[in-house]
Amino acid sequence: MLYTCIFFLSLMGGTPACAQGSILSPNTVDRRIDPLSAIDLQFMAAQRADVEALANRLGKQLTGDPDRDLETLQRILDLGLVSPEDTLQLQALGVVLGDLFAAELNMDWVVYRDRAGRSRALRYRDSETFLFPVTMISRRWEVGHQRDVSDIYHTNVSKTQAQLPGANWR
Repeated sequence: MLYTCIFFLSLMGGTPACAQGSILSPNTVDRRIDPLSAIDLQFMAAQRADVEALANRLGKQLTGDPDRDLETLQRILDLGLVSPEDTLQLQALGVVLGDLFAAELNMDWVVYRDRAGRSRALRYRDSETFLFPVTMISRRWEVGHQRDVSDIYHTNVSKTQAQLPGANWR
């Protein structure tokens, strides 16, 4: 009985963090991490191309430079080039945001499977530190909480850096 309660509480603690797109050090029970499939890679490449096309409409391109790309993502949103109801396009912006996280934090894209389902996530090496950037923009904009993309980025970078090995030495 005690084991069941502890197990249930540990699951309760992991699912909301995942759903919020935040850093997660989950209980590894009922969870599987896999590499991205060929379909994932192809789909994400198409999402990046869609965002690049939106950036081109603004006379910009994605560069991999966080300051420039965050500004471009914000302009795409501010100008209404992506509707708050267009979940796929908002998630495409999240993939580009995730690429910026991956470069800054030395993280890799993986498939994260748990009881809640299957998600594309970023993982720091073989650690238990994950980010779920695909939905970081979409979930906010779909409900009218139009948080600045730069704020989302910088907040998650600082929180994630604090979780990484050697963080106390930085």
